[in-house]
This record gives sequence, structure tokens and C-alpha cells, in this order.
Amino acid sequence: MAGYTTVNAFFDESGKFRDHDVICFGGVASYSEDLVRFSKEWGRLLHVNGMREFTAKNAFNYRRPLGTRNKAIGVKKRIAALRPFVQCIRTGLSAVTGVTVDVPAFNGLPSKVHEVYARDPIFMAFLRALLHVLDFAPQNDRISFICDDEEQMAIPFYRLFRKVKKIWPGARKKLAAISFADDSVLFGLQAADFVSGLMRLEAGRLWFKKPYHYRSLFKQLSKNPVRGERIWQCDIAFVGKKNLLDVTAGLKEKWVNAISEEKK
Repeated sequence: MAGYTTVNAFFDESGKFRDHDVICFGGVASYSEDLVRFSKEWGRLLHVNGMREFTAKNAFNYRRPLGTRNKAIGVKKRIAALRPFVQCIRTGLSAVTGVTVDVPAFNGLPSKVHEVYARDPIFMAFLRALLHVLDFAPQNDRISFICDDEEQMAIPFYRLFRKVKKIWPGARKKLAAISFADDSVLFGLQAADFVSGLMRLEAGRLWFKKPYHYRSLFKQLSKNPVRGERIWQCDIAFVGKKNLLDVTAGLKEKWVNAISEEKK
């Protein structure tokens, strides 16, 4: 195994398809050696703000204190307090990626699509995100895929991961592990929660004209890299009415082709 490096990909779900118009499966990815510096800075930011952990739900609620050392009450103060967390991601990690899905549009797809992806669009989003990380990682790298620990999703995600590993070209060597962890102790998952939450809010603005207060943070997160930042890729798939059928059909075609290649 000498010469191999490990890409760690942290992903979290934002929104549930039963009670949200938009769901997102988003996250961050980087090499193992990057995580030490990133974690030190993320931990420092938690400390200076008096936060036990970072959750997007609490962070976006500007009416409640952000932490014991920095209440940051109000929109402007909250945005200012959250900017360093965005910058920590951009200076410490290599990639930001995610998939947002228009839930009503997905529900309106033909039944044959739901037979492939089930009724919950999160499985399509998971598949697309996993395949993107495969493309992101060079041929000789190994990928550790870490998701937030949620019992309802863990087993279906694991089964889909195993299918990809078994039949997708190159995946057998690249995909080293999938795990499910407590986001309160893994800063990478906390960053994924933040990223996924911002992506879902932006998709709501694009598709349903829902304004939100943190668009400047989304712009900061997704802008082109500048000197001094480690990030080199921000790939966000907005899968809505205009492209939903094409995306689902494209993934299905790739999946069928992969199975055919595996059988040869």
C-alpha cells in the first residue's frame, strides 16, 4: 500500500423529503494530512465562540446565542461570526461538493424512476455524491466515506455503497471504507452539516423564491479559489425541474453500463 493516500469525504443530509421542498446531501473532502490543521482551526473557532459543537440548525438561528463567548445575536453579527468557519473550510480542505434535489419535482417523476431510486431522493443524491468523490480522487488514492450517524439511513447507504464498490469501474480499489459517526466529535461532519445547510437554502431561493439571510456565506463558500486557500473544487449539483429527468436517466444509464461491464 506504499504510496497510497487517503481521501476523507464527510457528508451530511439537510432536510427530509417528507416535510421539505428541498433536500441536500452535501459535504467536504480532503486528504488525511489536511485534517489535522483543519481540525485545530475548527476547534479554535468553537472555543473562541464558546460552542460545544457546530450545528447548522443552531448556527442559522440568529435570535439565539451562537455560543457562550460570542452571542452574535442578529443577522449581521451572526454572519460575521460564521464567516471564519467558511474560511476554515476553504483554507483547510480540498473540496466542497453536494447535491440538492427539488422534492416536488422528484415526486412527480414517472414511477419507473422511483423503482430505481425509491421514493426518497436522498438515495439518488447519495449515489451522485459518491460517484463524484470517485471522480475527484486520483486513481491510486483510497477513499474513506464518512456519513452522519442516522440509523434510518445507515443500512440503505451501506448497501448502495457496497453495490457501487462491487460493480463500478475502479471503485473496488478506490473505495476503502464507509462509516457512520457522531457529528459532535468529528469536525469534518460539522463542516458537512454547515455546507449542506447552505446549499439547501440556496436551492430554496433558486427554485421556490425563498429568501434567506446567509447568501453571502454561500457566495463565500462557492467562489473561485484564491491564493492561500487549499480548496480547489466546489461542485454543487442543483437537480430541479429542468434537469431532474436528465440527471436520473444519466445515472441510471451509467449504472446499467457498469453492471454490463462487470458481467463481461
